Amino acid sequence: MTKQIKYLPITFGRDMENQEISYFSEHYRALPRGVATRLGVAAHTLGQGTALIVSDVDVLAFNRVIGLGLDAPATEAQLDELTGLYEAAGTSRFFIQLSKIAERPALLHLLEAKGFSHYNNWAKLYRRVQPLPEIQTGLRAATIGAGSRDTFADVILRSFQWPEALRPLLANPVGRPGWKHYLAYDGQEPVAAAALFMRGKLASLAFAATLPEYRGRGVQQALIARRLRDAYEAGCRWAVAETAEDRPERPAASYRNMRRMGFELAYLRPNYLRT
Repeated sequence: MTKQIKYLPITFGRDMENQEISYFSEHYRALPRGVATRLGVAAHTLGQGTALIVSDVDVLAFNRVIGLGLDAPATEAQLDELTGLYEAAGTSRFFIQLSKIAERPALLHLLEAKGFSHYNNWAKLYRRVQPLPEIQTGLRAATIGAGSRDTFADVILRSFQWPEALRPLLANPVGRPGWKHYLAYDGQEPVAAAALFMRGKLASLAFAATLPEYRGRGVQQALIARRLRDAYEAGCRWAVAETAEDRPERPAASYRNMRRMGFELAYLRPNYLRT
């Protein structure tokens, strides 16, 4: 079972949430207009929160609200506006993710009154950035540029069994400023992928995935170590990440990899679903 730490500065909690908003929004806001229109892609800012929408794809990671209630308590009017955005887009379902800062009893009661229900939790993790030793896996890891956008997206899509429609969003940030993307190869075959987003002193360990037949060989731990080394060299001082909650009935490999690599649990972030 996950165990939360006793204390985390509120300012750092805000920084972690804002960092995720920054890197995830980049998948949306730099898409060519025609592609965004075809997929029903939009990113709306509402107060401190950001609503991410991909109306043509029923994947909750891409249809969610981050950062609501960070600076001021969320209101009934904001919830109504958010619901209206997703309904107008034709999205079948979405969830609101509440940071520890925003998770107030009054808001939880309001969410339930508005037809939201608790769906699951994501874990927010962090650690100091330090150059870790290279982990040997028998696979070759390399940074990639814009020319490998499709290959990066392909590994992520195949690993998560996500629909092809998400390819443009996953490929879009590769080669953009502030990002580093990686592929791990078995010979010439790409078998794992990972992303790193850096802004100021914070580094986000973003999308990462390994093809099923190559799991259990330590490749993601090697890619975590590689990203931490690169973040350190770039001047970052804290690394942050988010994964599914690790539960006995539903183990989360990403969470366990992060913990093995020295990440601490900041808090569990509950997801409130509206269909």
